[in-house]
Amino acid sequence: MSFEGGCLCGQVRYVSNVAPITTVHCCCTDCRRIGGTGHATHTVVTTDAFECSGALTEYEKVADSGNRINRRFCPTCGSAIFHTRDGLEGMVVLRTSSLDDPEAVKPERVLYTGSAVSWDVIDRSIPAFEKMSRPPTRR
Repeated sequence: MSFEGGCLCGQVRYVSNVAPITTVHCCCTDCRRIGGTGHATHTVVTTDAFECSGALTEYEKVADSGNRINRRFCPTCGSAIFHTRDGLEGMVVLRTSSLDDPEAVKPERVLYTGSAVSWDVIDRSIPAFEKMSRPPTRR
């Protein structure tokens, strides 16, 4: 499975030539703030299967997990595109909302439910974790 995505204005585009490792919902404080929503949805791919074109702005900080996260955005429209982080070397964490076809993936886990806001609906049909959990190694 290959897929593509990009930002709102079209200046940033990416492609992955392999199926994602996993797709998750994240309820951590940073994901909620950066997206302006109750949770963010992320799709994880390997770095060697990911190619991105267009200028990106970077923002780095230490996350709730204690890991350093480097987030990349379109400098023109501000769309969040992906991030990399300590502890997930060799992987790129895409904002699922940036996929051209976000219906092509399905969330498998919910992370940081301990930080979830009361008004956000959490999918109870998939495994949920109070904190971070490592992506599966399958595929």
